[in-house]
Amino acid sequence: MSLKSPSSLYATSITSFPREIHLNVLTFLRATDLSALQRSCRCFNNRDLIVEVVEHAANHVYPSDLTKGFDTPIVSGEVKSMSFVAKKGARIVKKETKKGKGNPAALTLAVVSTEKTYTYEMLRNMEMLVVARVLSRPEPPLHARSSAFYVSKSWCRAALRWLEVQEEERKEREERHRVAEEAKAVLVTPTKGRKKAPHPGSSGKKKLSRKEQRQRDRRMSDASPPWSNINTDLVCEHGDLMRCSSKSARARRRVMDKQAWKVLKRLYPDSIQLDAGVGSTGCLACAAEAETAKKAELDQKEEEKAERRKPLACPLVRGFYTRGSKGYPADCLVTPQSETKMGMDGFQCPLKPGVYSALPRSWCHRFRKYIKTGEGGFPPAPDASDVLCDAHNFPLVPPHLESYLRGETSALLGGNTSATPHNDGGGESRASLPRPNERALSASRADADTLMSLRAAGLSELDLHAQRVAMAGLEESMQRANIHGINDIQADDSTRQFDRSITNEQLDRENRVVVEILTDEEITALEKWWPRLHGFYALKFAIVEDLSTISGTDILWSTPPCRECDASSRATENFAVRNRLQKRLGR
Repeated sequence: MSLKSPSSLYATSITSFPREIHLNVLTFLRATDLSALQRSCRCFNNRDLIVEVVEHAANHVYPSDLTKGFDTPIVSGEVKSMSFVAKKGARIVKKETKKGKGNPAALTLAVVSTEKTYTYEMLRNMEMLVVARVLSRPEPPLHARSSAFYVSKSWCRAALRWLEVQEEERKEREERHRVAEEAKAVLVTPTKGRKKAPHPGSSGKKKLSRKEQRQRDRRMSDASPPWSNINTDLVCEHGDLMRCSSKSARARRRVMDKQAWKVLKRLYPDSIQLDAGVGSTGCLACAAEAETAKKAELDQKEEEKAERRKPLACPLVRGFYTRGSKGYPADCLVTPQSETKMGMDGFQCPLKPGVYSALPRSWCHRFRKYIKTGEGGFPPAPDASDVLCDAHNFPLVPPHLESYLRGETSALLGGNTSATPHNDGGGESRASLPRPNERALSASRADADTLMSLRAAGLSELDLHAQRVAMAGLEESMQRANIHGINDIQADDSTRQFDRSITNEQLDRENRVVVEILTDEEITALEKWWPRLHGFYALKFAIVEDLSTISGTDILWSTPPCRECDASSRATENFAVRNRLQKRLGR
């Protein structure tokens, strides 16, 4: 018994296997792997073995309906036949041969057999045909998806694009080969009557334009071989089906039946199997992580909301936050006063005596928006420097604030801002006629003074009576005229009240800066949330009682307002002056 090395024993054992074992082993390999094995080992470079492998793959490995027609010229190109001398059982063919000139022909017998030759290139074309037919199948119905599987749609598109490019390249190779064969045949024929042979490297087709060539190159450059794992973009980090919305699932997943999935799994063994049954909802680990992340996000939002709403713990800040669109503290409004404490025009300041501040409405809106939603981030410290004029650096009192403090308007921000005085409980205007008893008292006093003057002048009683009748008629006519005038004034006031119902947009147009009114305690409470700032500018004013004035109150500003600059929005308008002659001069 001779001793042999393990490598020699291993090599001898592999090559000595029966043909059936070789066939079963080779059917697990792809065409590219078999081609490399054929070039590397003489044992597997056997034509009969190659034919058996291709036939076994076409008849047993893949369904026959998917491999039907793989050896036709449409799929695998021109199918050549190979003649060789048969051994036993081959059919005998008669053939005539001439031994020489003038000698009779002799019949000789030759044993010839003709068979089709299969190559691994045909096996590769078969695999491409199987993939194309599998991907062209429709999705199974809903009731039959209990045994179906998911396949990535992006992989299907890439595979179909790659197969299309490979088919075009195969057709071009065959066309060039055909043209080269025709050129050789033309060269063999006699010179007389021979056509001009085409170039062996040309395809014989019409040359493409530059645009068509660029489009073809771009289409073929995008194509890449399909990756080994079909569902690599459908799998999560845990190796299970990735969870996504129904719309995203329809756009990324495709359902295939069990037979089609087995075919793809055999061609791409690295693919991960994903069941498409009714109960397959996705990776449970990803679902748990998503729920945990969602709960953590909600907790973080609640913490941020609680952090933002910390200022509302102070009643003063909470009152400023919940003020809404009024723009002034409602608890600082004065109660309706009697007529003796109002001015001659019937107007009075609507706020109680005290110290107040005015802040821009834009900052107040940003502060409330941050407290409610957190949008925009934590606002900067409250600052009213926008109301300062650029020329003198003095505050410009907004017209809507000044009108409200004078009592000329009933609302500070938007709404009904008619210039009407306060009404009494009956709803009638205080600019109506005097009361009857006051009118009679004033008339009696005027009559007594007039009679004493006339008697002192020496008039008789008859003349006095005639004068009194004339004065009574004159007074009646004046009262009628006064009544008509007052009715006209009231009608004008109602029209003005309807016209002065303005909006926030009109406020922005009529005022350079729109402000809100805060009490001094509210400003102090807001300052605590900016501890690093020692102070900021606020438009402060005080309402004090002053009996020397008609309305009984006076407004004192911490900084004297600028009366030379315009506080309305007209001062900030930009006007573009264009030269109309530029178009005529051609500039």
